[in-house]
Amino acid sequence: MSTRRIAYAAVLAALYVVIGQFVRIPNPMVGGGAIIAINMVVVVIAGSLLGPAGGALTGLVGTSLNAVFLGTGAAPYEFAAIIPHTIMGFTAGVVGRRNQLVASLTILVGHILNIIAFIIVGLMPANQMAVTIFSIGLAAEAVVDIVVIVLAVPLLRPLVREAAPA
Repeated sequence: MSTRRIAYAAVLAALYVVIGQFVRIPNPMVGGGAIIAINMVVVVIAGSLLGPAGGALTGLVGTSLNAVFLGTGAAPYEFAAIIPHTIMGFTAGVVGRRNQLVASLTILVGHILNIIAFIIVGLMPANQMAVTIFSIGLAAEAVVDIVVIVLAVPLLRPLVREAAPA
C-alpha cells in the first residue's frame, strides 16, 4: 500500500470519527435513542476507492478512534464493532474491484457482523433480532447507507484517480 493510499485511509478514518462524533440522525424505527450510524458508509467508501487494505485500515483505525472518543454509553458498541468494520472495509475493497453496486451492499456485512458481535459480548439479547421493529429499523438504516454509498463513490473516485501518481 502506497504512502498516498495510507494518507487517504487516514483522512477517511478521521472523517469516520468526525461523523461518528457529530452527526446524529435518529432512527425512528428503533426506540431508545438509536441513531443511523452513517459513519459506517465511510468504511465501505474507503474499501471501494482504496482497495481491501485501505478499507480495512479505515475500518480499524476509524472505529478504534471513535470508540476511544465516544462517551461511556455508546463506546462498548463501537469497541465491539472494530473487527466487523475492519472486515466490512476489506470486503468492500475486494468486491468493489468488480462491481460497485454489489460493493455498496457490503454495508450489510458490517451490520450483520455488528449484530453478531453485540450478541457475543452481551450488548444485545439474541432474541432481539426477532423483534419486527428492530429488523425494520436496521433495514431502513441499510437503505440510507446504500444510497449514500452509491451516490458518493462515483463523485469521489475521480479525486482519488487525479491524485494518483502518474
